[in-house]
Amino acid sequence: MSNAINQYGGSALSLILEAGVKELTAQQETATWQSSTGIVAATYADLGSSRATVLDLTPKITQVQSWQSNISNAQTTLSVTATSLNQLVSQAQTLSTNLLGVSGTATTSQVAAASAAAQAALASMKTLLNTSDGTNYVFAGTNSTTSPVKGQTALSDTSLAQQIAASVKSVSSTGASSVLTQITGLAASNDPSVSVFSSALSVSASQAVSGQRSIMTGTNSSTSIGIVATQASTTSAASSTSTGSPIRDLMRDLMAVSAMNGMSSETPGFSDLAKQIYTSLGTTISQLTEQEGAVGGTQNSLTAQTTLLNGVNTMLETQLGNARNADMATVATNASNIKTSLNASYILISNMKGMTLADYL
Repeated sequence: MSNAINQYGGSALSLILEAGVKELTAQQETATWQSSTGIVAATYADLGSSRATVLDLTPKITQVQSWQSNISNAQTTLSVTATSLNQLVSQAQTLSTNLLGVSGTATTSQVAAASAAAQAALASMKTLLNTSDGTNYVFAGTNSTTSPVKGQTALSDTSLAQQIAASVKSVSSTGASSVLTQITGLAASNDPSVSVFSSALSVSASQAVSGQRSIMTGTNSSTSIGIVATQASTTSAASSTSTGSPIRDLMRDLMAVSAMNGMSSETPGFSDLAKQIYTSLGTTISQLTEQEGAVGGTQNSLTAQTTLLNGVNTMLETQLGNARNADMATVATNASNIKTSLNASYILISNMKGMTLADYL
């Protein structure tokens, strides 16, 4: 009878204690997880009344962080673009100085030096126009994985350079104005056999602007970034002395001066051509500087947007933290209480194993 009573009593209490231990163990696991992560629950289902708030805030934070990432990547692209444009402006200014030096009385050796400098600048120009930010060609617009200047041929050896050179060599018979008009038409050509640019960029200067890349920087808000190699500046317009694209104009002028080797002020039409290119180059420098300034303006605008998004992200993160973060002081107290209760339960279970009918009575 003693055994029957003991089995009965032990079985009933064991069920109660086992259920209690399981519950306490589960609570201990939750407290341990909260201590290590600082978050109330591992799943949305366990968040209770905070669930709706967390579900609402999480995608908003993800979106804001996506915009921040877009801006960060764009700033890298714009920084590389600004540096390259600055070097193109420097090339144009050097060419302008050299042209000024030979537009009056110039010997064959002086012109040869200016020609050599222009040829060296052409080699550098191709590198600058095919500059990458590590992911995209910065002057390629939306066609960012294709180099703006196509092929492996040096700019000075392209069909465009050869045709411009032939026209420049004819200045004695055709006249400076006619030559400038001819080489401008060649530089503006989008014929694949003449244009040095990729097919996507071999469009008119006004059309090229539409090829600018854009990024999302906010809700229904996008920002155009960068410069397309063949695009116009805001003050550009195609004419008999301009292709409409300052980069194309600079390339034309470098190719033209490269072709002047062997000429001097004694060459009929040479001085007049040098002066006309010099005059045109002044506008080109102004337009390239304008594009450089536009890139800087975009950088400033994106910096301001970053500041705004940082504030929004901080606010949302704070709200999310209030909804899902655990109170660590309360967690520590709960963990201690749970541990005490578990220890007491284990002691009781251990003691029950030696109880007799007299102990129950």
